[in-house]
Amino acid sequence: MLNDGDNLYLRVRDTGKVWIYRYTKDGKRIKLGLGPYPEVTLAQARAKAYEANSQRANGSDPKETREQREELARIARLHTFELLARAWHSSAKKDREWSDDYAQKVIRHMEIHVFPWVGHKPIETILPTEIVQCLHRPKDRGNLETAQRVREAVQHVYQYAVDVGAMEPGKNFVNKNTGGLPPPRSRHYAAITEPAKLGQLLRDIRNYHGHFITCSALRLAPMMFQRPGQIRLADWEDINFEVELWRCPPEKMKMREWQKRDSRTPAHIVPLPRQALEILQELYPLTGPSGPVFRSMSRRSETSRYISDNTINVALRTMGYDTKEEITGHGFRATARTMIREHLGWDPDVIERHLAHASDEELGSSYDRAAFIAQRKEMVQQWADFLDELEAGKLPVPENNILQFIRHRPKRELQFGT
Repeated sequence: MLNDGDNLYLRVRDTGKVWIYRYTKDGKRIKLGLGPYPEVTLAQARAKAYEANSQRANGSDPKETREQREELARIARLHTFELLARAWHSSAKKDREWSDDYAQKVIRHMEIHVFPWVGHKPIETILPTEIVQCLHRPKDRGNLETAQRVREAVQHVYQYAVDVGAMEPGKNFVNKNTGGLPPPRSRHYAAITEPAKLGQLLRDIRNYHGHFITCSALRLAPMMFQRPGQIRLADWEDINFEVELWRCPPEKMKMREWQKRDSRTPAHIVPLPRQALEILQELYPLTGPSGPVFRSMSRRSETSRYISDNTINVALRTMGYDTKEEITGHGFRATARTMIREHLGWDPDVIERHLAHASDEELGSSYDRAAFIAQRKEMVQQWADFLDELEAGKLPVPENNILQFIRHRPKRELQFGT
């Protein structure tokens, strides 16, 4: 460290020479870099040191002053709505541990519905009516939920602008009422809950002339009633024919990203009934012994690729079913949840655990880790047998106007009518 006086030093190392301004504040020695030599000349370094001494003489801290200038310069670079939105999106994805798919969906909504109209404008110059118009465009096309999501994202962007100092708090006009959007109507996945209609669907699936892999996925969907994404991402390494179980790793389940990465998060175990094992054994020679169970057969696809997340719904539409009003791939879960409870009499806790639903109680999921493997194994076998009877055209007989099978009654005593 070569002392030039007035707190200015030249630090000499093998890697180069750098001007340093050193001073003490509250008993701590603080170093402030002034740039490398010879890019910063001696005269320039002395001028910077003189300015720093003047700031201290006026009661200012040179390092804090520099940090404030850098922050103002950073904010100045984020002067448009799009730049602020992308900065918020990058920060939120990291802090909230968004999945890649969800993060892409959020920014894509902004790119389609907001950026083309106000993305290039400084955020303080955007009029409330301009934001309202951005929200009403998707709403007027019937996409109310999209408009709600866009408003939520815009609201976060405006709050982010306030937080980083790019906007005064009083100028933030975006809130949960902006645009006067009505609350979205709750809409459940289309599902069949009538035995006769389900039996007809099962016969249609059996007679479907699609690709063998698609047919296999279709037949398993109502039988296993797991999420469509979970089914299509199944790997042969997760199927155990000996113990008749299917292991679903956390990364393939619907849960928060941090839970997927947490080593303590258990895999979801799905017992396999006899009928499911037969379907998988028929499929094994085609797509086994490793990798995707339901491999995409597209010529452009590699062997590691899975079938599309829309494959099951496309097949249902090909068979003539309306996937918005009649049945959808995800609706098989509601079908099983309703009919197993109503016709087979199983306890809701067992059904919910098979569906991989979290406990409704705040602390329940933390302490209740029962897997109900034995009960669920019996339940899914009864459900698969029940589906076979419906496919054969045998419907449950009403008893006192209640359609119900006794869970522990031997199968030979189950009463069916035609």
